[in-house]
Amino acid sequence: AVVSTQSGHYGRDCKRKYGTPCPIMMPPLPASKFIDKLPEDIELKGANVQEKEHQDAYEAEVKVYRCIEEMERHYVVIHQFEYTHEQYSAFLPNHQCKKTKKQTREIEGECDFLVVGDQFVAVLEVKGLSLQYTVDDGIRFNGCCKSAQKQRTRTNDLIKSIEPSMKVCEFTVFPNISKEEAKDQLEEAEEQYRFDETILFSEDLDNFKGIISRCEKTASLPLTGTVSKTLRDRLCCCLLGLWCIDQQNSWKQWELDICSLSYCISDISEKLRRS
Repeated sequence: AVVSTQSGHYGRDCKRKYGTPCPIMMPPLPASKFIDKLPEDIELKGANVQEKEHQDAYEAEVKVYRCIEEMERHYVVIHQFEYTHEQYSAFLPNHQCKKTKKQTREIEGECDFLVVGDQFVAVLEVKGLSLQYTVDDGIRFNGCCKSAQKQRTRTNDLIKSIEPSMKVCEFTVFPNISKEEAKDQLEEAEEQYRFDETILFSEDLDNFKGIISRCEKTASLPLTGTVSKTLRDRLCCCLLGLWCIDQQNSWKQWELDICSLSYCISDISEKLRRS
């Protein structure tokens, strides 16, 4: 409860004001590290290429964040969720590691968004891939899908180890690519990915509310409201506990003032001055 009231917020302020059901978002807004957007109409080279990829990834997460924020349901939404090998092993002591000697405080996995309902969890891996209209697009798309699937599976296993009765819906989201672009430009992509219904594109964000609602409907179990809420609360306590501690198993230092407009203006001014 402390985490919910201090580190999160209830959707848009207007929803909170007028009492409309809305998700609890934690943290309140994805943190941006960029002070300017690189141009789209010139060929980038060197470090700018990687910087552009990071910007695309951030924009993709913001697009998904806004879609979730608009849903009129009492969900708990955790953004930028990650866990170490030690933390993961606390719930899954017998899990198989790819590395034979993984460090206890090495990051084991992460998830861009967890949407927690009464009887379901939606695991969302967001990819900021933008097409360059070259033969490499299909290869890059395959790589994104494979890495996302690994993270989805790890997080699914973690959730099931905490609360086996929870239905877990997994999605990989490409907000910067349309289905039409995927069809025309990703001929080199593996067929299993091009026709996978758990892979979402930019058009799917328009019906994102419906997609999550289907997760909720298919997860409906013959449980009383009290029992399902207890299951969700137990799962949320574990997930939020992991989200609130760092790799050293210490409480993260939350700076609630960074959500203010004045902080954002000062922060950007300082970055501009340094650059």
